[in-house]
Amino acid sequence: MLGTLGASNSYSIAYGVSPDGAVVVGESSRVDQLQRAFRWTQASGIEDIGSLGGTRSVAYGVSSNDAVVGMSLAPPANNRRAFIWTRATGMLNLNDVYSSLLQDGSVLTEAYAITPDGRYIVGRGFNRSRSREEAFLLDRGPQCAAHTGDVDANGCVDDADLLAILFAFGQSGNNLGRVDVNCDATVDDAGLLIVLFNFGSGC
Repeated sequence: MLGTLGASNSYSIAYGVSPDGAVVVGESSRVDQLQRAFRWTQASGIEDIGSLGGTRSVAYGVSSNDAVVGMSLAPPANNRRAFIWTRATGMLNLNDVYSSLLQDGSVLTEAYAITPDGRYIVGRGFNRSRSREEAFLLDRGPQCAAHTGDVDANGCVDDADLLAILFAFGQSGNNLGRVDVNCDATVDDAGLLIVLFNFGSGC
């Protein structure tokens, strides 16, 4: 059993699991009886990943790179809104992230699944122009793929890779490319250590 976020009379439900089985996501009640989306790993146990400000959130899917999707109630009227959560960004309202696609007043209400590479998200929303609920598919574009430090992908972890990391050191964001060695949205010590640890491999 994975446990709960609350006391002995609380509950938890698991809805999704990462492709390697290492991360489980779902919903659990807390001590205050609010329902929250959770993320579970063997190392960290069950973790509350928050909400968009409403009284309930639930996680339905998780990718290989630990991006979690689901639904959260959001102010001002506790309306259902689809979200994506990552360690780097926290919980984001997909309606804000993709506001340019929703200018007709349509809304994304729930995100049910995300592909292992984190590129595609599916769920349901409300199509304002047709006044009905419909399925949606979001393409987030090419996503980061963690690697062993071969930044320039030439088969050898060498000086060029080390320099690429050093020149980009301190940058952050979701579109850093291969200088984000471990896909944590930051070029930092963790990525540098991966390059140094694997220096000379494949050469």
